[in-house]
Amino acid sequence: MASIDLIRNSVVTCLSDGSPFSVVGDDGWGMAPVERLTDRGPLQHGDSDYDLRLKPRIGRLKLLFNPGPREQQSHWDLRATLLRLFRPTRSPLKLRWSSIDGKVRQIDVHYLDSMGFGSSDRMGYSQAAVIELRAADPTFYDPTVVGYTFGVNAGTTGWAYPITFPEGFGSSTVAQTRAITYNGTWRTSPIVTIKGPVTNPVITNMMTGDKLDFTGLTIGSGTTYTIDCRAGVKTVLDQLGASQIANLTDDSDLATFSLEAEAVDGINTIAVTGSAANATTEVYLQYYERYIGI
Repeated sequence: MASIDLIRNSVVTCLSDGSPFSVVGDDGWGMAPVERLTDRGPLQHGDSDYDLRLKPRIGRLKLLFNPGPREQQSHWDLRATLLRLFRPTRSPLKLRWSSIDGKVRQIDVHYLDSMGFGSSDRMGYSQAAVIELRAADPTFYDPTVVGYTFGVNAGTTGWAYPITFPEGFGSSTVAQTRAITYNGTWRTSPIVTIKGPVTNPVITNMMTGDKLDFTGLTIGSGTTYTIDCRAGVKTVLDQLGASQIANLTDDSDLATFSLEAEAVDGINTIAVTGSAANATTEVYLQYYERYIGI
């Protein structure tokens, strides 16, 4: 059975080991909810189904705590602990499932409803609590970041973070194509970092045709561009935090650039090109593997 942890402000609390909480029920953590996008002509029977969007996920956990007979104060202390752990906040909580085979799946949630500690869910000082949570992004992710480096004479393998940079490359031209095996079951939007010097850098997913194109630009020595493709972010910032999104060409695909789970065998071929590079040039891509449910 998987263990379930709650992470709040980097503090990890186990919800499933019986010390003092146990998970006795859960719901809503399987397939993410879907909204179909459709269109219908004036004389059309039925409709045309042309796309989909995932909807926010509503999930529930049912927790039980049993402080023992005549331990009234512990009962109230444990209630207070749950109220503190799940109190509403702007920052998301993280729920993490860890299976006995080593797989870890995490999802970001906010408290929504239901933790009323009703007397009908109480026997003596034992209390069951149903906690309703909302995930704005309904997909799970493996919290270990995966990263790949591209550059002059760069290696051909990826790694799990943490990793230490800089990694020195050779000189002159960045021209590398790499087949990345993406193991997730839903697309992921990466963060790409370019450290100059490099001229005309372009990053392309050959599987989708989407690109991040800085043709006509020289990123100078000591300058770093961070391209964050994640939903709700979509930024291009330099090392000072200033926006450089205007330096992307008009036909770039910041809105949709991703690694796709629908690729054959999960293989996304990423090409990185540029010129006027030297030993301090760095180009690397990092992402979380995302999953449609658990």
